[in-house]
Amino acid sequence: MENSSSGAAARKRGAAAGDDATRDLAVVLNDIAWLLPRTLGRVSLPDDVLPASELEVMRLLVRHPGLSVNEVGAELAMRPSNVSGTVRTLIAQGLLERRRDEGDGRVARLHPTDRAIANRDRREAAWGEALERYLGSLGASERRRILATSDPLRQLVEVLGGGATEGSHSA
Repeated sequence: MENSSSGAAARKRGAAAGDDATRDLAVVLNDIAWLLPRTLGRVSLPDDVLPASELEVMRLLVRHPGLSVNEVGAELAMRPSNVSGTVRTLIAQGLLERRRDEGDGRVARLHPTDRAIANRDRREAAWGEALERYLGSLGASERRRILATSDPLRQLVEVLGGGATEGSHSA
C-alpha cells in the first residue's frame, strides 16, 4: 500500500507532467498561429496577405460585427489611433464599412463587407489546399492524428473566444 507522502508526490509529478504538456501545447499553438499567415498565407494567396493588424481587426469584426473603433481597440489591446488607421485602410480596400449606431448616431459601428466574407472564404479554402501539401510531407499516421484534432481545437477556440462559433474563421 502506498503511503500518503509518496501518493502526494506521485500526484504532484503527474500534475507537473500535465502542466508541461499544457505548456507545450500552448507554445505549439502560438507557434502555429504565428506561422500560418506567414507560410500558408503566402503560399496559398501571395497577393492577398493582410498585415497582422488588418488581419486581427478583420478576424474580430467577422466574429463580432458592429463593434466601434474604441471597442475594437479595447478587445485587441490596440490604441484607438492605430485602430482608426487600420480601419481607414480596410474601408479603402472595400473590406469594412461604417454604419451609424441606431441608438446613438454619434457612434459608428464597423461591419465586414460581403467582399470581406468572400475573401475570407477564398483564403480559408486556399489555406486548406496549402496545408494539405505540407501535411503530405508527414507520415500517414501523423497526418491522421493532426487532422483528428480539428474538432477539439475548435471547441477550445469557442471556449477561448467566449462561445463565438465564427471564431474559427480567419477574416
